[in-house]
Amino acid sequence: MNPSTQLAPALMLGLIGALPWQAQAQTAPASGVQIFGVIDAAVGSVTSPSGVNALDKPVNKQLSGGLSTSNWGLRGQEDLGEGRQAIFELSSFIRNESGAAGRSDALPAPVNVAADPYFSRAAWLGLSDARLGRVRLGNITTLLFTNSVTSNALGDSTTFSPINLLTFVGSPLSGGTAWANSVVYDSPVRAGLSGSLAYAASQNLGGPNSAARLAYAQGAFNSSLAWQSVNRNPVTFADGTSSNDTRAWQWAASYDFSPLKVFGHLGQTQNRGTAAAPQAVRYRVWDLSASLPIGAGRWLAGYGSRTTGNTPTAVAATAAGGNVSRKVLTLGYDHYLSARTEVYVLASQDQTRTRQQAATPVLVNATGHSFAVGIRHRF
Repeated sequence: MNPSTQLAPALMLGLIGALPWQAQAQTAPASGVQIFGVIDAAVGSVTSPSGVNALDKPVNKQLSGGLSTSNWGLRGQEDLGEGRQAIFELSSFIRNESGAAGRSDALPAPVNVAADPYFSRAAWLGLSDARLGRVRLGNITTLLFTNSVTSNALGDSTTFSPINLLTFVGSPLSGGTAWANSVVYDSPVRAGLSGSLAYAASQNLGGPNSAARLAYAQGAFNSSLAWQSVNRNPVTFADGTSSNDTRAWQWAASYDFSPLKVFGHLGQTQNRGTAAAPQAVRYRVWDLSASLPIGAGRWLAGYGSRTTGNTPTAVAATAAGGNVSRKVLTLGYDHYLSARTEVYVLASQDQTRTRQQAATPVLVNATGHSFAVGIRHRF
C-alpha cells in the first residue's frame, strides 16, 4: 500500500478529533421548507465526457448541463431550540431537454446515469447543533466530490470542468459522486477550520465505504484535503465508472488575488482491482483553473491531467479514452444577466492516450473538441 494513502486518513482523523468542541455562534434560519434547483440548457457539438476514444466523433446535441447538471429539490429545517435543528434534503437530477429524470445518456450500464433513481442526487435527514456540528443519514454527496467542486473555477460542471472529468467521469475511480446508506458528520467551523467524516454501510451490496475531509478558509485563502476508500466487491450500491475497489486522496487550494481567483488540485487514485483480480495501478491527477471578472461576466479557464506510470489492462477501441493518460483544456465566458440567470459559452479540448487490444497491445492517441452555448438559471 502506498504510505501516502495510510497517512492521509490518519492525519485528517487526528486533526478533526482535535477540533474545539465550542464553535462560533451561528444564526439559525427559521423553520420551513424551500424549493431549490438549477436549470441548465445548452446546445453545441460535444465528444464523450468519459474521454475521447479512437472512434469518437463530435455529436451535435442539446445538453441539460454545461456549467451545472440540472437538478431540483426540497430542503428544510425545523428549529428545535437552543441552537439545534432537524434538517433534510431531497433532490433529483433533471434531463430538461426531454423532461426525464436522471443526468444524461452519456454513460451506459453499469453506470447508466440515465436510469438514476428519482432522488439519486440527495436524500437525507439529519440533526444539527450550532456547537457540535451536524449528522446526516441517507444518500449524500461524497466528500471527494465536494472537495472538487468547491475549489474550482468551473464549479460542478461534469461536461467541461477538467478536474471533474478527470476524477469522476470515465476515470478509474469507483464510488461516483454520492453514496447511499451513508452516515456523515460535519464539524462546526472554528477559526476557519472544519472537518467531515463519512461512512457508507454495505447492507449486502458491496462496501463499506469511508471518507474524511479537512478544510480551512480564512480571507483570500482556502485549502482542503479529502481521502476516500471505496470497496466494490462483490457488487455495489454506489455509481461510478469502475467496478473495482479504489482509494483516492485530493488536496485543493484557492487564492483570490482580486480580481483574479486561482484554483488548483493535486491528488491520486489507486485502482486496487477486485478480490478475484487484484491490481495496484496508481493515477496522478492535477489541475489549475482561474476565474477573472470582467464587467458583468467572468472569463473561465482550466487545464488538468491524469497519468499513470503503470501498465493498465488493454481495452477495445470503443472503450472510454485515456486509460494511460488524459489531458483536458477548457476556456469560456460566463455573463450574468441577473443574480440568478447567466449565459455562457464554453470550449474544450480532450486529449487521451489509451492502451488498446491488438495482437500486441498498442498505445493510441486521440483528440476531441467540444463547444457549447447555454443559459443557467438558479431558483
